[in-house]
Order: sequence, then C-alpha cells, then structure tokens
Amino acid sequence: MYHTGPLKEPELCSANCTNVPVPIAVDKVEAIEETNEYLCRYTDEDHCQFTYVYYYDIERKLHIRAQQERTCPPEIFVLGIVFGVIAAIVLIGMAILLLWKLLTTIHDRREFARFEKERMLAKWDTGENPIYKQATSTFKNPTYAGKG
Repeated sequence: MYHTGPLKEPELCSANCTNVPVPIAVDKVEAIEETNEYLCRYTDEDHCQFTYVYYYDIERKLHIRAQQERTCPPEIFVLGIVFGVIAAIVLIGMAILLLWKLLTTIHDRREFARFEKERMLAKWDTGENPIYKQATSTFKNPTYAGKG
C-alpha cells in the first residue's frame, strides 16, 4: 500500500504475500473492540509512521484496514540550523566586542577628563615641566684662571 520496506517491489509482494489480503484504505484508523480489532503502528525507513488495524472474522479470515496516508515528521532544515547557530555566535561576539569598546571609551574619556582637570590645577607653568632638566649645563670653576 505504501510501497516501502523489504517487499516494496510489486513482484516480491505478490510472490510472498499470498495469504495476506489487500488492505482497505481509510482516512483515520480506529480499533473497534466488538470485533476484536488490533491497532498497530509501524515506523518505516523514512521515519514515517503508518497505522493499521487487523482482525479475524468468524471464518478466521484476516481483514486489514490501513490509514491512507503515512504520518511523517516535518523535515528539518539542517543547513538553516547550522547557519543560524553560526550567525548567532558571530552576532553575540560582535555585541560583546561593541560593549567592550563602549566601556573602554567611557573609561578613557573619564581618565582624560581627570588628567585635564589636574593639569589645569597645576601650580607650575604649563609650558615647563618641573621634573625636566636640560641636558647641557654651564659650570664655573673658581680655581681655573685660564683665559677664557
């Protein structure tokens, strides 16, 4: 009926399934307890599930009713998931970098403002550094009587 499984070829099925009747296709399968029906579910190689009911009548003849359409799980778009995860990792990384850049910029501006404030309050001339000494010096030697 679904053309799946090891006997999916019509020749194999007709040769091996001589005592099995052709299933009756129905939209929805439900077991009726009065006729001692057995509800079965089977998952095939495509991971689709089909449901059928079988029972034996008074003459011990097998009857099968099967759901017309298989119930298949939705296909998962693996490539979309992979790209989504990669994009999420990249976006999170960029957000962390932008946050770090923002915090360092704020910190640097505060530090520069503090430096400017200290420079304005300095007691020395802002054009000269009090720590700096020139490399060349002039010395007067009182014992030297040379011409000079």
